[in-house]
Amino acid sequence: MNKRKLLMSVSEAFIVYGLIVVVYGILAIHVTKTWFGDWHVDKYLPWLTLDVFMMVSFALSFFGFIAWRYLKYTESQK
Repeated sequence: MNKRKLLMSVSEAFIVYGLIVVVYGILAIHVTKTWFGDWHVDKYLPWLTLDVFMMVSFALSFFGFIAWRYLKYTESQK
């Protein structure tokens, strides 16, 4: 198994799915016009609200992008 390809795939998934959650959160907040994101995402995790979920997803997509760029850069250096 090629670990570099696996890490690139995981980082690409973080980028795509993280940004999908951010776009969903922005649309949900603007469509309902509540301007708050304090809706609970899961009933078993009371601290996980939509705004926290959006921030974590954006951070994962950002760090996934950094990891993806680093892996692409080091791949081209060989």
